[in-house]
Amino acid sequence: MTYFYEIRIAGHLDAHWADWFDGMSMTLEEDGNTLLSGPVPDQPALYGILRRVRDLGLPLVSVNQIPVNLSQQILNKKRSNTKMNTNNMTTEMEDIKVSLKLKLAALWTSFMFLYTYVDHFHLYMPGKIEDILAGKVFTFDISYVFLMVAMFFVAIPVLMIFLSVALPAKVNRWTNIIVAAVYIPYMLFNLVGETWLHMYFAAVIEVILLCLIIRYSWKWPLIETRN
Repeated sequence: MTYFYEIRIAGHLDAHWADWFDGMSMTLEEDGNTLLSGPVPDQPALYGILRRVRDLGLPLVSVNQIPVNLSQQILNKKRSNTKMNTNNMTTEMEDIKVSLKLKLAALWTSFMFLYTYVDHFHLYMPGKIEDILAGKVFTFDISYVFLMVAMFFVAIPVLMIFLSVALPAKVNRWTNIIVAAVYIPYMLFNLVGETWLHMYFAAVIEVILLCLIIRYSWKWPLIETRN
């Protein structure tokens, strides 16, 4: 003969423990207890369930045998509630939380792409290729020193993509703030001389990206530690 039991345990169990109790229904109650309910074929099966409760190390609150007719009403009620919850269920897009370090790396990546393409589009402006062939960029002579300085300013944001992920929090925070703050006037300096509309557009986006880097870094989350 099958009996219906309600076994109450102190504490909440994770859902994956349900299969450990021979298919019994598991309900997390508001008072912090977990209710296991369902049919148990015989006393040895009940003792087996109680041994598993003991193995979890959680206090056993109560064990109640429910009359068959009452147990059937409880099962019907649970089935009705399950069906109702299924009908009312809606799906939403999961909002995946991204770490601050990845946000900073993404901002530096966006900045680097824009920075590179502005220089590339510069070649399409009339007379620029002729100036380069003549050994001039703006008012600067093209030399190994000029190219080394240019490579230095390109390499820094490239490295910041990696450093934003790899550096420890305190060093990471100040490195991002300082480097982004230095690059803001450097981006505005590129507007000196002959400037087309696309350069203003790019400069605005570049400055916004750098300001976001500074803002995110300045508001770096803090945790409390005990000495």
